[in-house]
Amino acid sequence: MKKICIILSIALMVIAACQQIPKTVPVDMEAEKAAVNDLFEKFNSAINNQDVTTMASCLSEDALLLGSDPSEFWNKQQFTDLWAQMLADTVPEVNYISEREIKLAPDGNSAIVVEQYMWPYFTPKIAWRNVYHLVKNDDQWMIYFFSCALIPKNEDFQKLNEAME
Repeated sequence: MKKICIILSIALMVIAACQQIPKTVPVDMEAEKAAVNDLFEKFNSAINNQDVTTMASCLSEDALLLGSDPSEFWNKQQFTDLWAQMLADTVPEVNYISEREIKLAPDGNSAIVVEQYMWPYFTPKIAWRNVYHLVKNDDQWMIYFFSCALIPKNEDFQKLNEAME
């Protein structure tokens, strides 16, 4: 019995040692950043052109999308319906206050994107921040997660708290 265990153990070690180590393919980070940036140019252009279909094509089917209110948790269809309603009458004026920030994962298969802007229609004095998590499936970048938040300046917190009383 001991001989069988020893022989089996040796056989398993030999099999494990003979496995080929998968080769990692180097990722062209600049090309991936450019592809992510292109997706956002397409996404934002679709909003400006009131093209909800193109905007929705940038979202993964199982995307989780969060608004600025704690109750706003949407799936792709709910988010698309909301934007169709918002864009039916007018295109929102958005004034970007910083450059788009793109942070790629080392494996090149996911990314974080941050955009900050003023949205005068809703809050002429408080900035907004959108944070996106993207995943790459079949060489195509898709928005998998989105969160929108108001980002008041730190020195304005006391004024906001007092105004809310």
